[in-house]
Amino acid sequence: MTDGRRSATSAFVALAAVLLLTATTALTPPVSAQANVAQTIRYGEVIAVDQAVVKTRSTGTGATVGATAGAVAGYALADHGNRWLGGLLGGVLGGAAGKAAEGASRKKKGWSVIVKIDDGGEIAIDIPGKKKKYNPGDRVRIMTGPGGETKLQVITE
Repeated sequence: MTDGRRSATSAFVALAAVLLLTATTALTPPVSAQANVAQTIRYGEVIAVDQAVVKTRSTGTGATVGATAGAVAGYALADHGNRWLGGLLGGVLGGAAGKAAEGASRKKKGWSVIVKIDDGGEIAIDIPGKKKKYNPGDRVRIMTGPGGETKLQVITE
């Protein structure tokens, strides 16, 4: 096997391994609640619901996959003496492109729900989803975890 084919084969194997590892991480479903973690619970009334563009949390997978693919491609396409430089530049450009692509895919249609809390304050919570789940006048339970993640639950009594 020639050096060029050996390098290309090694690069392909490395890319496949990294993509496999990042894909399994990205396909893991999100955990909706952690066990044994206290949440602060407040009560209030929905006073307004408006359509909004909601950004979901970044996983970093886009940047990881982009950087890996860019580095492998840059290394493989560069001249023999400049392969490491090609890999470095390809990794930086691929990472930036992957991050931008993931950022664009994180924007979802959703709802901005404004709640008047029983203690007199107001909060706004952005909730992803196409279906409107809350209406003005709904009585809600507001659950906030230690990381700041907040969920609303309509109280039906």
